[in-house]
Amino acid sequence: MRNQLDISLARFLMVFSLLLLGVLEYLWLHNEYKNAYRDMEDKLTHVVFSSMRDVEDSLIFSRLTTLTEHAGAACKDRVSFNTVLADADSIHAVDQNGVESRIAKEQIRFRPRHPMRGILLKELTGDTSVFDTPVVNISTMVMTHIRLADSTGEYGGYKLISWQGNDTMIREVMSRPQYDVFADKKIALINPSYKADIFHKLLPHISFAVFLWIMVGAAFYYIWKNLRKQIQLNALRDEFVSNITHELKTPITTVGVALESLHMSGDLQNAHSRRYLDICQSELKRLSMLVERILHNKALQVHYEKMDVKQVLDEVMDHMKLQFDNKHAEIDIQQNGEGFEISGDRSHMSGVLYNLLDNALKYSTGQPVISVQLSRANGTIRLDIQDNGIGIAPDYQDKIFEKLYRVPQENRHDVKGHGLGLSYVADVIRQHHGKINLVSEPGKGSTFTMTLPAWPEASAN
Repeated sequence: MRNQLDISLARFLMVFSLLLLGVLEYLWLHNEYKNAYRDMEDKLTHVVFSSMRDVEDSLIFSRLTTLTEHAGAACKDRVSFNTVLADADSIHAVDQNGVESRIAKEQIRFRPRHPMRGILLKELTGDTSVFDTPVVNISTMVMTHIRLADSTGEYGGYKLISWQGNDTMIREVMSRPQYDVFADKKIALINPSYKADIFHKLLPHISFAVFLWIMVGAAFYYIWKNLRKQIQLNALRDEFVSNITHELKTPITTVGVALESLHMSGDLQNAHSRRYLDICQSELKRLSMLVERILHNKALQVHYEKMDVKQVLDEVMDHMKLQFDNKHAEIDIQQNGEGFEISGDRSHMSGVLYNLLDNALKYSTGQPVISVQLSRANGTIRLDIQDNGIGIAPDYQDKIFEKLYRVPQENRHDVKGHGLGLSYVADVIRQHHGKINLVSEPGKGSTFTMTLPAWPEASAN
């Protein structure tokens, strides 16, 4: 059930992340689209503005030239025009014959784009009696000018539209409106194929966004697939461990019943046999506790009570006497001070001492020499276990308390282990609010120092 929840949560987070990435990419592309749209509007405005300015300039100079020729033929004198832009934003034109005309500011209807130019053009071309040609069409001339100036064909799809009134609905992207003084209409340049042009401009951005989304999606899928596989493997491992531990509980229970029967029977009357029987029962109890812990796959459970570290040490030393005798080990136990009570778990503290002493035996060369020193000072209980073993290099001393870590031994293959003993020791000491340190040198042995807070009543004495 827990594994299914983990898979569902991981799938939800990955899908949500992909959706969030897609939203961010959409907002980014939408902003780029708006920027491209505004750029195209500015571009159309620039094209129509510059083209209309050139057309108006051409018409003004053309009309001035034509008007000069007609007036010169009638008066046989040179005709000059003075165009004055007054402070009141009016246009004042005076010819040599004294004919003048003025357009006041109040008469100007369209002032967004240089109204004087339009007024001047309309004034100069207003009298068509002096011309041989009809009134010109600015829209046609502007569009022709745009076509002629388009050497690359970039403006091939552009069109000019015109309308009267204030409002109109245009679906295409459009330039800012300009004013045709002759037709009294607004004109604007549009691009009917603006979507294709903007898409072509944004194609690299879209390609990058799609590529990024696909790559992130592929990475999430790969991680999710590996996660599912890992969870399945963990489920198989847990099932295997459960089956093995259940199988181990059967012989443990059988041996426990047999030892209890021997203890209750009168067959083993001497103290030596009784002592060994007690050792077997104690070790079997510790083995049963470890199997239960593996079976339930629980974290370290500590049951605190007042306990004497010296008493636990004596029990462990007594239970390990056979191992010490088989290795011909020299054991030196020293005690400084009194009152070694702490608040702790007797079974786990016994396991800590057993692991440290067992390592001192396993990693010794020749005849093991183990020194155990128990002392108490300033409300702290200290236990030092020193051996004459192979030692540990400085590069590995910070890692030996990690789970499943073993110091590489090039020439030692007879010492079996899984790298769990010292990690268990460090975990128990941490649960007891203590510390464990190591001082070691290759070839000169190791010293493990364990410090624990003393029982409050004892520390107060």
